[in-house]
Amino acid sequence: MRSQWIWSIAAVAGLAASSAGAVTVANGGFEAVQIASQGSKNLADIPGWTHAGATGDGLIWSDLFPVCCGGTYSTKTGGGHQFVTMGGGYGPSGSSSWSQVLNGLTVGQSYVVNFKTAAEGEVPIQSLTVAMTTGSASAAQTFNTIAAGPYFWQNWGSDSYSFVAGATSATLQFSVTNEVYDVGLDSVSVSTGGVPEPSTWLMLLAGIGGLGAVARGRRAGVRRAG
Repeated sequence: MRSQWIWSIAAVAGLAASSAGAVTVANGGFEAVQIASQGSKNLADIPGWTHAGATGDGLIWSDLFPVCCGGTYSTKTGGGHQFVTMGGGYGPSGSSSWSQVLNGLTVGQSYVVNFKTAAEGEVPIQSLTVAMTTGSASAAQTFNTIAAGPYFWQNWGSDSYSFVAGATSATLQFSVTNEVYDVGLDSVSVSTGGVPEPSTWLMLLAGIGGLGAVARGRRAGVRRAG
């Protein structure tokens, strides 16, 4: 009897654990290809991600090289040595995006996208929007960078965006609209939310109810035998 209870409890615990499986963001730190200069517009240097729209002054940047103006300036990153940008660069405003398909999602499960942003520095604050363009009905959300420091991308801030999976795969998108200068993006990761969705709780409760039914049946059987 005790072993059956242990097995049943373990099965219910396994169901709970399966609702919070890990989701991996490919090249979330933008370090997969180390560029050999201050910046690059070569999409091959950013595997795992799809880019659309304006390229600005560059697509990916490194803190290992001087950024501008004859070596006068350097940059910082949100983690590691490289990050990507979106915007119009030093000139006309531009709209652009980075996106990636996330796989291995659990339908009905809440997830949290963690990321870091920075303003280039010419204007105090810049904005970007995070959205799930497929596989989720969660609303898009716009985030502001923290106040810019000196040139270039010196002040990085952490943000998070929550969504509920509507399919086992969903498309995550970061975008900017009509931004002059380039918004920095780095350290993208996805974790599960802390509270299971109602459908998950229903499955767990059904399992616990099943355990109670088994126990009641066994007690009734013992009384009849006595």
